[in-house]
Amino acid sequence: MLKKSLIFLVSLAALFFLFNNVLMPLYVKHADTVKVPKVTGMNYIEAKKIIEEAGLEVKQGDVKYDETIPIGMILDQNPPSEETVKYGRRIYVTISGGEQLVEVPNLRGKTLRDAKFSLEQRGLKLGETVRKSTNEFPLDVVISQIIQPGSKLKKNSNLDLILSDGPFAGDLKIPELTGKTLEDAKKIISDSKLKLGKITYQTNNEIPAGQIIDQYPKFDKSANENTAVDLFVSRKKVIVKKETEESETGESKIDKQQNTDSETNKSADTPKDKTKEKTKEEPTNTPGDKKIEKKIPNPSDKKEEIQKIKPDVKKDDGNKNDKK
Repeated sequence: MLKKSLIFLVSLAALFFLFNNVLMPLYVKHADTVKVPKVTGMNYIEAKKIIEEAGLEVKQGDVKYDETIPIGMILDQNPPSEETVKYGRRIYVTISGGEQLVEVPNLRGKTLRDAKFSLEQRGLKLGETVRKSTNEFPLDVVISQIIQPGSKLKKNSNLDLILSDGPFAGDLKIPELTGKTLEDAKKIISDSKLKLGKITYQTNNEIPAGQIIDQYPKFDKSANENTAVDLFVSRKKVIVKKETEESETGESKIDKQQNTDSETNKSADTPKDKTKEKTKEEPTNTPGDKKIEKKIPNPSDKKEEIQKIKPDVKKDDGNKNDKK
């Protein structure tokens, strides 16, 4: 019994020694802990170096855009500093993206209008444009862009474009004619070895009459000798002439029209009035009127009857005298 007890104690002591001197060091070596260093406010490259030296691993997390904080600065970390963690633990850091950047779109082949719309959608602006003659793209279509698609730019940044100026027509250049008088424009076209094309007049009271409003082809376009240049010339509105005529005569065309209408109405009413007067002066004889004439005797008729009666009376007197 005693022997068994001794064997048990010796075995227990051996296990304790083995656990304490062999197993525990191995476990502690793989399960050592370390305090997380503080890296907020540091540059990402510097923070990465400090974290790795502490036996930890750095992992980039979110990116927050703040124009007041330089790009690449550590804004936050997880786990926080001074917390005890195991060796090899990942430390997630939040980095400042500085001012927010937007991706440059691909504008090649788009019209100038569509290119402006695409830039405005991303918070960018159209910069300077350079025109180049080409047979590949029509007029006002983007040939290429200075900053390549997929690049990152700050918001409200300008993007310069190269636009198509249409096919190359020749070695001559179209002169600037807008703002010139028609006579001066004709002379410039002739001196430039070009040909006068179609002249179109457009009403415009803001530009003096006879001045060139627009032209086609446009200024600085390439052209060949005797290329026709169409002109759009200003002229005054017809309404202005009507107003001046009204101010000179003192009577508008509407008033004149009303006067003529009233005169025609008077002339049209005159025959009707005369016919009405005639109907009043010359009443028609109706059967009722004949009965009235019979009932009302004429005084002249009475005189005639009296005159007829008197001779008969005289004859009677004469007969009486004869009898005597």
